[in-house]
Amino acid sequence: MGIEGEQDPGAPTRPDRWGAARRWLATVTVRQWLLGAFLVVLLASTPFGGLRAQRAEATPALELGKAAAVEPFRFTVTKVREGNDLGVAQAPKIDGRYLVVFATVSSTDGERSVPQFSALRELLRIEGVPGVTRAYGSRPEAVSDDLEPDTILVADDAQPMGDLAPGLTYRLAFVWRQAPGQPLPATLRVAAYRHTYRQASIDDTVDWRDPTRAAVGTFPVLPYQKAAS
Repeated sequence: MGIEGEQDPGAPTRPDRWGAARRWLATVTVRQWLLGAFLVVLLASTPFGGLRAQRAEATPALELGKAAAVEPFRFTVTKVREGNDLGVAQAPKIDGRYLVVFATVSSTDGERSVPQFSALRELLRIEGVPGVTRAYGSRPEAVSDDLEPDTILVADDAQPMGDLAPGLTYRLAFVWRQAPGQPLPATLRVAAYRHTYRQASIDDTVDWRDPTRAAVGTFPVLPYQKAAS
C-alpha cells in the first residue's frame, strides 16, 4: 500500500473526467458554440410558442380605413366584399364567388412607375381561404396564402389596372375567385408584402423584387352591392 496521499503505482488509475472534458471543449468551434446556443434558446421558447410565434406577433397589423406603408406602396384597405356578379365585363357572373379587397393605393417611388404584373399584383394576398383559383386558372387550391389576385380593377371605372404611376392615388379592387361549393368566409385575413428595389442576380435589370410578408389584418366580408361600392 502506498504512503497516505500517494497512489500505489500498481493500482488502477481513475479516469480524469475533467481533463477529458477540457480537451473536448478545446475542439469545439465557434460555429458549434453558436448552434448550441441557438438550440438552447429554441428549446426554452417552445412552451411559449417558439421563435416562429414571436415573429408572427411582431407583424404590424392592418386596420380598416387606416393608412399603411410597405415599399413601394402607401395604401389603405377600405372594405372587403363578396359576390358572384360584380356588374362589370372584366368580372363576369360566375358559379362561385368573387372575394374583393378594395384599397386606395399610391407609390412611394416618386420617379418611376411600379409594374402591375410584378410588385402591384404581389402587394396583397388573402390567407386561409379554401377553394380559391390561381390567376388565369380554374382548379381550386387548398389554401389561398400564395395566390395573387385574379385581376386588379380601377374601382372608379372598372377598367383593368395598369402600372402604378408616381404621384397618383388610385382606388383599386383586388379580385380573387372562389370555386363553387366552398364556404363563404365571414372574415378575410389580408397580408401586405413589401419589395426591395434591386438588380437581378442573372442580368442587369433592376426592379422591385423579393416580396416579403410585412403586415396583416382581418376584415369583415360583406355582400357586394354595386350601388354602394
